[in-house]
Amino acid sequence: MDYIARKLSLNRPITVSREGQTPDGTIALFEYESLVAKNDLEPAPGDHLSGGKPITTIPAGKYLFTQGITTAETDPKRPGAMTERSFRDASEAVWLESLWQETDLKNQRILVRILSEENKTVFQIFREITDEGSRP
Repeated sequence: MDYIARKLSLNRPITVSREGQTPDGTIALFEYESLVAKNDLEPAPGDHLSGGKPITTIPAGKYLFTQGITTAETDPKRPGAMTERSFRDASEAVWLESLWQETDLKNQRILVRILSEENKTVFQIFREITDEGSRP
């Protein structure tokens, strides 16, 4: 699947509820890490997504962002291998877009939101960018 990455200003945090799906459709939030070194132009595919733990908030800020439809019949609160492969591919697309746009990624964190949208389970990938957003 091809992913289109865009710059996004998230004006308020996205949170998850212990009671279930939130009014905005959020089901779960996760934090992963990129193992791609800053100057590595040919990283191993697996380096685009490592770890993974549940979180409660994606903070307001500036991000590179993309989204896709989940591809596996798994519990959205516990992503399976097929779903994480989609997360990894989308994370790679965001990283490539950061190179193309000469946008500085603020850190190695990859934030993932799982939500219900139009009767589908969708995931969103967020990579925080610096306030400047791009290099001079």
